[in-house]
Amino acid sequence: MSRGCRCVPYALAWGHSIVVAGNDGAVVFYNETGEVERRFDSTVPSERANLEVSATPEAKTRGEFTVACFNPTGDTVVLGNWNSFYSYTYNQRQDSWEEIGPKHIQNLYAITSLAWKHDGGRLAVGSLFGSLDLYDACVRRYQFKNKFEFTYSSLSQVIVKQLETGRRIVLKSVYGCEVTKINIYQDRYVVANTRDSSSTTETLLLGDLATYKLSEISWENGGNEKFVFDNPACCIVYHAGELTLVEYGCNEACGTVRTDYISGHLLSVRMNEPQPTRADDDFANSKKMAYLLDAQTINIKDLVTGSSSTVSQNSKIDWLELNGRANLLLFRDRRRQLHLYDVRSQARTTLLTYCTYVQWVPHSDVVVAQNRGSLCVWYNIHTPDQVTVHQIKGRVVDIERANGRTEVIVDELLSTASYLLDEALIEFGSAIDDHAYDRAADILEILERSPEAEGMWKKLEEIAFSGNNLLVAHRCAAALGNVGRARYLHRLIKLVRKNAMGLDYFLVRSRHALLQKDGRAAENILLLQGNVTEAIRMHHQLHNLDRAVAIAKERKYPDAMKMQLDHFQYLLDSNQVSKAAYLKEAGGEFLPAIELYLQGGMPSHAVRLIKHNNVDNSPSIVEQVAASFTSGGLYEQAGEFYQFADQLQRAMDAFLKGSSFRKAVELARKHFPGRVVELHERWGDYLIENNQVDMAINHYIEASLSSKAIEAALTCRQWTRAIQLLESVECSMAQPYLCRLAHHYEDIDDTREAERFYVAAGAPEKAVEMYTRVNLWDCAHKVASSYMEPREVSLLYISQAQHLEAEGNLKDAEKLYLTIDEPDLAINMYKKQRKYDAMVQLVEKHRQELLKETHQYLAQHLESEGNLRDAEHHYCEANEWLSAVNMYRTNDIWEEAMRVATMHGGPNASKRVAYAWALSLGGDAGAKLLTKQGLIEPAIDYAVESGAFDHAFELARSACPEKLSDVHLKHALYLEDEERYKEAELEFIQAKKPREAVDMYIHQQAWSDALAVANTYDPTAASDIYISQARVKVDAGKYQHAEELFLLAAKPELALSMYKDAGMWVEALALAERHLPHMLSNVSLAYSQAEARRGTGGSKINFISTGQQLEQKGQWDSAVDAYLNARQELIKDPGDLEEIWYCAVAVARQHMPTNRCHDIVADVSRRLREIGRHETAAELLRESNDLRGAIECAIEGRCWAKARELAIGSSEFEAEVDLAYQAALRSAEDTDGLFELGHRAAAMDILVERREWDKLWQKIDYEGFNFSVRAKYAGLQAAQITSDGTNLIMAVRTLNQHGAPPPGSNMKMYRALVVAVLGQDHSQVHLDQKHHKTLVSELRNVLFDLGRSNKETQHDALGVHTSDGFEQLLMATHYYNLYLTCMQHGLKGIALKISVTLIRYAGIIPIDKVFYLAGTIARDQGHDNLAFLLLNRYIDLTEAIDEESIDNIDNADFADATNIPFPFDLPSKQYLVEEEDREEIRDWVLSTCMDKSIDQQLPGSKLSLGTVYAGLYASDLPTCIVTGSPVQKWELLQVNNSIANKVDWNQFVRKVKLCPWTQVEQNPIY
Repeated sequence: MSRGCRCVPYALAWGHSIVVAGNDGAVVFYNETGEVERRFDSTVPSERANLEVSATPEAKTRGEFTVACFNPTGDTVVLGNWNSFYSYTYNQRQDSWEEIGPKHIQNLYAITSLAWKHDGGRLAVGSLFGSLDLYDACVRRYQFKNKFEFTYSSLSQVIVKQLETGRRIVLKSVYGCEVTKINIYQDRYVVANTRDSSSTTETLLLGDLATYKLSEISWENGGNEKFVFDNPACCIVYHAGELTLVEYGCNEACGTVRTDYISGHLLSVRMNEPQPTRADDDFANSKKMAYLLDAQTINIKDLVTGSSSTVSQNSKIDWLELNGRANLLLFRDRRRQLHLYDVRSQARTTLLTYCTYVQWVPHSDVVVAQNRGSLCVWYNIHTPDQVTVHQIKGRVVDIERANGRTEVIVDELLSTASYLLDEALIEFGSAIDDHAYDRAADILEILERSPEAEGMWKKLEEIAFSGNNLLVAHRCAAALGNVGRARYLHRLIKLVRKNAMGLDYFLVRSRHALLQKDGRAAENILLLQGNVTEAIRMHHQLHNLDRAVAIAKERKYPDAMKMQLDHFQYLLDSNQVSKAAYLKEAGGEFLPAIELYLQGGMPSHAVRLIKHNNVDNSPSIVEQVAASFTSGGLYEQAGEFYQFADQLQRAMDAFLKGSSFRKAVELARKHFPGRVVELHERWGDYLIENNQVDMAINHYIEASLSSKAIEAALTCRQWTRAIQLLESVECSMAQPYLCRLAHHYEDIDDTREAERFYVAAGAPEKAVEMYTRVNLWDCAHKVASSYMEPREVSLLYISQAQHLEAEGNLKDAEKLYLTIDEPDLAINMYKKQRKYDAMVQLVEKHRQELLKETHQYLAQHLESEGNLRDAEHHYCEANEWLSAVNMYRTNDIWEEAMRVATMHGGPNASKRVAYAWALSLGGDAGAKLLTKQGLIEPAIDYAVESGAFDHAFELARSACPEKLSDVHLKHALYLEDEERYKEAELEFIQAKKPREAVDMYIHQQAWSDALAVANTYDPTAASDIYISQARVKVDAGKYQHAEELFLLAAKPELALSMYKDAGMWVEALALAERHLPHMLSNVSLAYSQAEARRGTGGSKINFISTGQQLEQKGQWDSAVDAYLNARQELIKDPGDLEEIWYCAVAVARQHMPTNRCHDIVADVSRRLREIGRHETAAELLRESNDLRGAIECAIEGRCWAKARELAIGSSEFEAEVDLAYQAALRSAEDTDGLFELGHRAAAMDILVERREWDKLWQKIDYEGFNFSVRAKYAGLQAAQITSDGTNLIMAVRTLNQHGAPPPGSNMKMYRALVVAVLGQDHSQVHLDQKHHKTLVSELRNVLFDLGRSNKETQHDALGVHTSDGFEQLLMATHYYNLYLTCMQHGLKGIALKISVTLIRYAGIIPIDKVFYLAGTIARDQGHDNLAFLLLNRYIDLTEAIDEESIDNIDNADFADATNIPFPFDLPSKQYLVEEEDREEIRDWVLSTCMDKSIDQQLPGSKLSLGTVYAGLYASDLPTCIVTGSPVQKWELLQVNNSIANKVDWNQFVRKVKLCPWTQVEQNPIY
């Protein structure tokens, strides 16, 4: 198409139409076919004859048009001209172009370029001289709710702008329709209606300001729509019963459904929510909606494929929601049951039976739900049974997930709590669902090692491997420690990397299939590649030789025959006889095949060959086949084969042995008719044993055994048939069965029939009981009048009275109670019915002694109900008027309290009540009340005495001001006692007693506080404060400070007295000289007298000079005395004393007689010893020829070198010094010295006494002592630890490590250790069961190793019991250890027998413990009779332990049980420490004693053999090393130098894998 123009078309543009303009000033619009739609030209009127022309005033000034540009919608165009531009718009209603008008701009000159903004909101104009102008190009603009601005750039395009954020979206109709209406929802979602008037087209524009996505769909008959914006990906439009889903950014509706339920709780839409990591993920384009078809039916529609599935529920559904991937649906019904529905598998699972809150955790498949007080979390919803439960208080209100944390918000009424979920588990599930396996592995690597983490590693490995992600699978295998699998995957990854085909390489695919345990697929891959050798090699590696040979034969492999022969030989060598037989059978070699089948224990295959191939039925083959069947327990097949071989008797025997009674009867009917009856009886017995009771009836009838048939009929509840059978038997035989029938009819409420059978059975009393239970009193009385005793009648009357009471007929019920002399029941009846007057009348008449107690009870009860007046009456009747007063006081009814107190208690009582009343009133009102009563001063005193000072102040201020100071003083004294000194000071001041405050602070030595009070209120007290403070300083020895304080107090004489008393004469003289010069001479005189009393001087020089002066005068005695006046108190240096005293010795030696000299030497040596100068003293004695004294002095001072020096030359003295030195070492516990001297035993004894065991063992190891020495000290350490009772395991391990000493003299230690270990109570055992088991096991091993060489112990192991001694300790420990082992491994049957055996060791194990252990396990194993007897005795024992006497224990039940000791020693404490635990046992015993099915007695010794009771009786039979029970000959097993019950021994060894006696590895022996 082409069209000519009248001018050059400078301006040309194409929008809704084609616009052309040029230098002729005309603007022409063409359609697509080239037809002129409209022309705008005022310059050529002749050419506009047939056209609609619009001329404007400015047409005359138009220049040439230079440029044209349409807006983005194409319905507005601007053309540039000289100093102006012209605008035209398309009017859809008139389907024509209109001129908007020109825009003239002076000096703009020619417009050279035009451009619209992409949203059409602005126009850019460029001119010839480089100017650029911007113009707003909107049609109209307005604001919406002051939040949004709507700008119409054209009628079909609107710019919606959010004023606060500046976000904008362009509403543009793709159909060119005019936007007629715009709404904004939730400040985010835009909804606009459009209409095309020419074509009546209507559309709906839906936009999201957050994502800038816009959708437009056709819409008819709009106006009443409801819009739902719960899903950010789409808008849900509800109109005329239909829901339409529109995805933002898509111009077509995703789908439309019909439903009446549009609540957000009943509608769930998921639109492409996950972000999968793989392009082929099933959820890449997931669009699903779940909604209700009706109140009980959910429809899940796939909006992509259009498919749907429904879920029906039998109750109304009140909530539903899809997960993010829309493959799982959670929904809850009105019964609060929570269900999970898998959309793919269409499987439904009930998660909770009661749910108050449920929600998916955002962006995950984790479910959080609340079930009452439990918060349930499913981290892996695909395994609903794995739920994590948290206990919460309150209700869940929200789930918040942000910043790597997920919290469940719980409203606890007064506060809000948050519970943190495991983000790693949540992220792991999300990573798995997104196929982000590397991310999942990274998450798991930061988790701690745990069973849950290991399970997640396994799951990730499985998924990664199935998805061919070998690297992640390799990481998982390594994390799980599966080294073999990790290495295999590593090699497989290397193979993938090495080959260019990668995962598609055939060797990779085959090995991948092998790792998936799909050998057939691996084989097919290799064979398709023609790699037969590799396939055969693979099957060889898998030890699948059959398939390897088959492939070789199928593919005609060269070595196929050799492989087949090698395979057959391999089968024979590896004892795979059955497979070898199959190969022979396949080759037609039947006889060898039969032999191989029999050899391989497959006689049925041999029989098949014989029957199907007519193989000769020789006797040898028959015997072999039959023997093979019978050895395998296949007696029925053996019988059939015997029958096939015509050996009928042997066939019958085989049928019976295999309990194949049907075939046996069939055979008997044909060949042994006389045995049919016997066989039917045996058949019936067999069915009874196997709980097929109903089938046994007919067989007993066939055998004419009526009693057995009746018993079977009753057992299987065939009552009618049992009645029919009973009609044909004698009455005596029928009676027991009649009672059972009566019980049945009673159970089904057929009382007439039940009565008939009770009477027929001779038990009418049971019929009476039955009628009584169902309240048929007339019938019961009718039967009872003939059969019941008076006591039973009494019970019947009571029941009838209770029935009348329940009906409200109290008077008649009272008569019945009184008739049978039961007034207490009548009283209790009136009490329950609140008929208190009648109740009191009966109490007064029949229970006078309880009248007061009754009044008290009624008063308290009425008070609790608020009936105070009646309560007062009963309190007063009970002479408890004080309780009535307190009742009124509690209820704030003081007038009534005063009235009762005055009436019954007199004036004093009323005064107390008045004070309490005033106290409750407080203030002036209380004071006025007390003043009125004349009690104000006594009330104040009472308040002070009771510590109610506030009230005392209040009363004093209000009514008695003269008492106020007295109250302040007493309050101050109270505060002082309470150590609240500042408050006390204020009170003393207010009481005008400041001196008391000062004394208080002086007493507390708070000198600054005391001075502050004194300076303010009593300055005269300051002197006393200084004096008191000074005396404190004197007591502390701070004399200088004390002197200053005395001087401040103007008391220098006190300071002088202080110095004199302290003997500080220099200071005393100085003080006297300064402050008391008139006393200086007296002080000097006193100083001289003191020096005279002490001697002539106070130093070494003074003493020596004095002595020398006396020596010069020849006064030798005085000189010696002067020297000896030096004492340790005066001269502290021992050297100075030694020097002074030596002067005295020198004078005595030179100038005094011998006797006097010896005395002085003795005195000086004594003094030297006292100051520790023993060497000098010894030397003085030696110089005085007292050698023995000198040696003794040196020994006393431990001067051993000096002592040895003095003893040189005298063997006697040398021996004495050595003995003294050794004794000193022992007394000083100097073990190193003793070892050096060779006294090793003494040194080790010292280490034992000091309990320095580590050092002892170091010395023993260093010295290399033999075993006997080590064992001796190990026994001593074990005995010490046992006596302390601290660490028994250390005692046992000491014996184990260092050796155990022989029993002999150590028997006491061993017994104490065993008793301590086995005597631990229940709390100690269960505190750490593993520790207790280890302790017992190690102790048992120590005793066993010690006694292994002892002949008596060996005999005991062979089944001979010893009465006491070491063997008893060993066997008690052995059996207790086996008991713990059996309990640990679940061998409770053996544990029960052992626990019974332990009773015989009650002297070693506490007797209450063994009875408790045996009784509880017997109860748990269903041996109720044994459990009752043992636990009943246990209860007796607990009471005896409390009473510390066994006098009240009746041994009748165990009189014949010779293995149970009686009498016995009581334990000092209970095995069950907690009273609650003992009470539980007591309750069980009491409840069990009422069970008539329990015999409550022991069987005889003969009957007990082979049962759990056997261990209670002494026996001549050997004793089992496993259980301690007697072993009979046919069950005896001798093994490992012990005797055991073969069954028990094998059961123990199978489970524990150890010999019970030697504790070495052991296999069962059959």
